[in-house]
Parts: sequence; C-alpha cells; structure tokens
Amino acid sequence: MRYAWHGLTALCLLMAVPTVSAGPVTPADTALPEWRYTLRPGDTLIGLCQRYLVRPGDWPRVQRLNRIADPYRLVPGSTLRIPLAWLKQTPAPATVVAVSGRATVTLPGETERAVRSGEPLHAGAQLATAGDSSVTLRFADGSTLILQPNTQLALDTVSVYAGGGMADTRLRLQQGRAEVSANPRRAPGSRLQIITPSAVAAVRGTHFRVGADPGVTREETLEGRVAFDAAGHSVAVEAGRGTLAEKGRPPQSPVALLPAPDLSALPSRLDALPLAFDLPVSPGAMRWIGQIAPDAHFEQVLLERESDTPRLRFADLPDGDYVLRVRATDGHGLQGRDALHAFSVDARPFPPLSTGPGKRVRQATPVLQWSAVVGSDAYRLQLARAADFAAPLADERSTATQWKVPQPLDPGDYYWRVASVADGDAGPFSVPQHFVYDPLPGAPAIGDAAPVFADGALALTLPPPPAGLRYELQLASDTGQTRVLWQGESRDGAMRAAPVAAEPVYLAARLVEADGTAGPFAVRRLDPPPPSRWPLLLLLVPFLVP
Repeated sequence: MRYAWHGLTALCLLMAVPTVSAGPVTPADTALPEWRYTLRPGDTLIGLCQRYLVRPGDWPRVQRLNRIADPYRLVPGSTLRIPLAWLKQTPAPATVVAVSGRATVTLPGETERAVRSGEPLHAGAQLATAGDSSVTLRFADGSTLILQPNTQLALDTVSVYAGGGMADTRLRLQQGRAEVSANPRRAPGSRLQIITPSAVAAVRGTHFRVGADPGVTREETLEGRVAFDAAGHSVAVEAGRGTLAEKGRPPQSPVALLPAPDLSALPSRLDALPLAFDLPVSPGAMRWIGQIAPDAHFEQVLLERESDTPRLRFADLPDGDYVLRVRATDGHGLQGRDALHAFSVDARPFPPLSTGPGKRVRQATPVLQWSAVVGSDAYRLQLARAADFAAPLADERSTATQWKVPQPLDPGDYYWRVASVADGDAGPFSVPQHFVYDPLPGAPAIGDAAPVFADGALALTLPPPPAGLRYELQLASDTGQTRVLWQGESRDGAMRAAPVAAEPVYLAARLVEADGTAGPFAVRRLDPPPPSRWPLLLLLVPFLVP
C-alpha cells in the first residue's frame, strides 16, 4: 500500500523492536508499508497466507518477496515480511478513555454532539476540544493519544491487520496539539500516523508531542528516536530534542528541549483563589505552559494556562488533590520537558471580605466588620499585633458580621483576619488586614492659665500645643456653648479675644490635627477679677482726717 501526500512533509519515528531494523527509515519502507511477522515452530507459508491474506492464493508473491527457497521449510525466529495491502483488514474502533471540559464529536452523517467517555469511535469521527478541555483515546495496540485544549482531530483509519496482530491507525491533526504514547507493548508491525497540514508523523513505539499550527508542524521527542522528513531532507531527532518543519521547507536542525522547571519551591497547599504559582526563571524560556489534572497521568486536563511571565494563575478549582504540569517554550515554539507538582486546594468555605475599619483607627475599641458568606453559619476572627498571628490577642467565634474590640487598645499596629465556618468546619482565613490605632488628641490642659480682662478684651496664654497640632477656641456665655461670643484658633497657645465684657464666660478649647481631625473640648469658666477697692478708699481719705 502506497500513501502519497502532496505538499506534506514526512515524519517517521522509530523504536528498535525484535522484528524491526533499528536503522533509519528508508524511502522503500515508507513507500511500501508492511507487517513483519516472527515465524514460529509449525508455521507454513501457505497456512499463514490462508489465515492473514485477502487472497490466500497470493502466497507465491510472499515467497518471492521474502526470497524463500522452500515454502514448506520455514526457519522459526526469522522474519516474514507482508505488505499491508495484501493483508486482511478489520475495523478496530478507538475507545474514549476520558473526557474533560467541553469536547464534541461529529460522526459521518450525524450532527455534532458531546463526546461520551467509554464510547467507541470508528473511522470518520471528528473530535474537537475547547479551552480547558481534553479527550484521551486508546487504540487497538494500546497506544494512547491525548487531545490538548483547542484541538481538532479526525480519525481516518482505525484498523487491525493479520487477525489483530498489527494495528494501523491514521489520524489527521487539523489544528492544536496532541501527546502520544505509541505502541507501549512494542507489538511488531503496529504503527500510528498523525497527519497535519504540513507533516506526517509515522510512529512505531515512542512517546512524543505534535503541534499543528498554520504552515508549520512542531515535534518534541520525549522517548525513542525520530526521523523527521521534510521537503526531501531528513534529520534524526533523539529523545530530549525537538524540531519543526514549515510547509515546503527542509526541517530545522534539532535542538535540545528546555529542561523541566524546578517546582520544588511551590506550595503544596493553597487556600485562596485564584490559584497563583510563581515559577523560577529559566534561561531561554519565552513562555510558560501550565496544566492541572486530577493525577499524574494527565488523561484529563482540567485547566490550561499560558503566560509570557513565569507566573501562572488559575481561576477556580473545587477543593481536592491535583497535579500541576509545567513546561517552558523556547524561541522556536518548542515545548520543553515536563515538571510535575502535587498540591491540594482547601479554599472553602470562602473567607469573607473585610468592610471596616480602615487603615487608621482613632477609637480605642474599634468595630471590625466583614461581609456575609452564603452557606456560612458562623465566623472565626483573630486579632494580633504581628502579621504572622503567632500570639493572637483575640481568637473569637461570632455569628454576626462584626466584632467590637472589648478592651481599649494601646497605640500602634494591629492585624486581623476572619474565616467562614460551615457545619462546624472553618475555611481558610482572609488576607490579613492591617490598621494603626492612632488615638485622637486628648482634651488640652487649660486649667492653670490666668485670664486677663482689660480694655474690653480677654487675654490668655495656654501651654504650647504638641507638634503638628493647633488649638481651636471659643467663648460662650453658657457651659453648653450654645451662645457663642467669640471663636478662633491658636498655634502657639496665645489667645486674645475682643470685644469681651468683664463678666464670667466659658472657654472651650480642643486640639486639632492638620487634616482637621479634632479631639474633645475642655471647658473652663473664666471670671473677671473683682474691681480694686483702692480708688474708693482714696476718695474717703479727706473725711477720715481729723
């Protein structure tokens, strides 16, 4: 059987198996695909041809192809070559092993529908995955293919030859990426072809990735050895290396894949959403790709993100255990080696959002407030002087969405956080909130200043205010300051009010900060001194002299 692919590049991936030459793929091999059977004791040429050939009478052709002198005297352990075109072919549908996210299939003569896990897919089926979605297929020889997010794939041939002794699988990767583990049991003769708009990957027992972009095919060999053919040229690609072929151009020289990123510093438990992973900077890395799956097999890709910076963010995941897979992409667009990191998510019930107080607290017993969380029946609150909460001042449980500090605080820095409680189980704490208790200015000491009433004015000298503060002053004829006679301010403590009658008045003074925040008033009654008796006595002196 001969396959001609006009305008396509050929990729051939070989693994050494007992019945296959370990040497490079030759043009004759690709032009005449064949099954290689290891002869056993008791095998006869006519009997084998009756069992496996479409036309059993073609056994002389098999004899000539294999240069067998005596068809009745076959040597056990030797190899018998039979072209695929001569063999009986039986359909062998692929099996959908796993489906994650939004994935669809279109069967011949049917409309598009969702893919179902466990269903068989025959030739002609077309698959498509959306973002954060994947589909895993298993073929007759045990080969598996995982469609990555945003990928389209068509099943052209899914068959077995020679009574199941050889699987022939041909797939068209129209766009996107696929990860393949081909012929894991190393069954002789089985092969898998992935056809892209600019290349053909022919696989015989290896682990590799293929990506199809418009006009270019990228291939990364993870295990085995690859012969990469394009535009009449061929290069060998060993494990740990990759290359690409643009349509109509020779393949580029293989380059080493970027090493797996070091994920040892990533947290093993995350209790806040969105999930954020800070990655180490890798020399030569241009982009980073992260995928999350339920286990290390990655048959189900739950989430996938790409980033131009070494930081990956994932919006949401249910609480549970997961595995993160990360690889870096180089300047050629080739994706490097994988690194895996197991982690757990414990983010529910979600923590409340703080609503008060602000960053600066002026009251000695402030009220801490937060939003209600649906499904929560209580909240756990902690207050501490340090952000690590190693020695909390308070660790309280409340059914309300606020808590008042019971004892006056000392001036300084404070941190608080709150967690939701549902059915007795507390979720993660909120991000610690910080505030500074900065007491309001106290009532000023105005009791020792001596008032001076003179010439219809009142003069008074108060202690100088603390740095950054000023006095706010007013005089009234009543203690409640409802009948204000005069008001003003002083930055040095000196005060002069006019006009003021020489009668009792009430002085109210308070300290004010630069932003206008004021402390409490101190109120003092000011009495004018009694009039001096000396002038009256001088008028009476003449009458007192005998």
